[in-house]
Amino acid sequence: MQALVKIMEAEKLFPIFDIPVAMRNRRLEVTIRPADEEKQTAATTIDKIRKFREKHTHEAFVEHLKKKLAEGVKFDFDAQKIIDGTETEEDIQERYKIMKGAWAEAAVEKFKRNE
Repeated sequence: MQALVKIMEAEKLFPIFDIPVAMRNRRLEVTIRPADEEKQTAATTIDKIRKFREKHTHEAFVEHLKKKLAEGVKFDFDAQKIIDGTETEEDIQERYKIMKGAWAEAAVEKFKRNE
């Protein structure tokens, strides 16, 4: 995003802005940027989230698990329960803990590679 930042005397801004008393007779930092870019960025982010959700549905996850199980991949959780739709809330919580631990391990490995 493009922005213009300038330090100005508050008195020069009186004709344009209602400057609070505490900020008068001081130097102020003024930032000017296009207003529509923020909306565009937000819209882009929302669009990215929507596309991610469309691509990574529960059905896509189940298909991925089926494929990996057929390839002989072993999981630390009961993938068959997810495929069958019999996974309990307790199973989901346990799977989340396992995945959370894996994310932390992956972050540590990435950090060590970048040292």
